[in-house]
Amino acid sequence: MHNSYRIRIVAGFLLVLGTGCGRKETFVDQSFSFAALGQGAEFSLDAVPGATQFVVLNFYAPDCPPCEKEVPALKAFAARHRADAAVRFVAIGSSLRAIGEEAGAAKTAISRDEIVRELQRFATKFSIDYPQYIAEAAALKAWRITGFPETFVFRRDGSHWQLVRKYISEITLEELEKVTHGSRG
Repeated sequence: MHNSYRIRIVAGFLLVLGTGCGRKETFVDQSFSFAALGQGAEFSLDAVPGATQFVVLNFYAPDCPPCEKEVPALKAFAARHRADAAVRFVAIGSSLRAIGEEAGAAKTAISRDEIVRELQRFATKFSIDYPQYIAEAAALKAWRITGFPETFVFRRDGSHWQLVRKYISEITLEELEKVTHGSRG
């Protein structure tokens, strides 16, 4: 029984190796779009201009202390790359109450209007001037968001986006610069 167990583990490992686990996936539906928090067009990876080589998506919630803590780094990164056609930074806001929201969970559900109000107060409180979009429960589920903040860094690979790195928890300016500048080439 012991050897049989080992053989199954090794066989499973070889199966994973043989089925292309080294192949990198884009991770999400590139055409998935998010509505702008204010006036403006929706955002989707599919619509990012061809000159852009990196897209940094930061999912946050106003009711999340680490999200508040990372705002200065995000503002600095966005300001540094505002005129840089190769890097695009986008913030996608929601609410902790939207995580794990299920269709029948009316008592914990949060409306889109409530999310928008929370995001607007957050943007005013921190004088946020970078692009912000809205994610409701369905979008969080589609992107496999399990908490806040979560930051995704994508690199253009031909006509698709390749996930370079996903950060769970707050991110620093140094990490953002390293993953976008250190990955160029």
